[in-house]
Amino acid sequence: MKQTLIVATLMLLPFSALAQDQSVADPAEPESGFERMQRGFGMIFDGLREEVDPTVESLKDKAREMAPEMRDWVMAMGPALRDLADKIGDLNDYHAPEKLPNGDIILRRKEPMPDAPDAPQAAPMGPTDI
Repeated sequence: MKQTLIVATLMLLPFSALAQDQSVADPAEPESGFERMQRGFGMIFDGLREEVDPTVESLKDKAREMAPEMRDWVMAMGPALRDLADKIGDLNDYHAPEKLPNGDIILRRKEPMPDAPDAPQAAPMGPTDI
């Protein structure tokens, strides 16, 4: 729920600013329906922003707390993850993972992997003249 409010607030901030700019109009002029809607939406978004601000601040605080630990984890795991990514290649080359009845999870390639040029060739079948 909080994530939805955060996203909605961030997406609608420009409309809120527009509504605030429009509300400075001359009070002697009667408001049109559109102007009333803008003012109403501005009030709604201001309320949402007030509700979401504490959550955003707590997320920022949590991110600051976790930053050193995440940096250490990336430094430790970075080379291994790069090696793994090099071995796997593009994930679009694979079908979705399948879980077998015995619990194993397999990833099948969409197309067979091309033979490596320096791979040893199998010995020909049949008799060999010496």
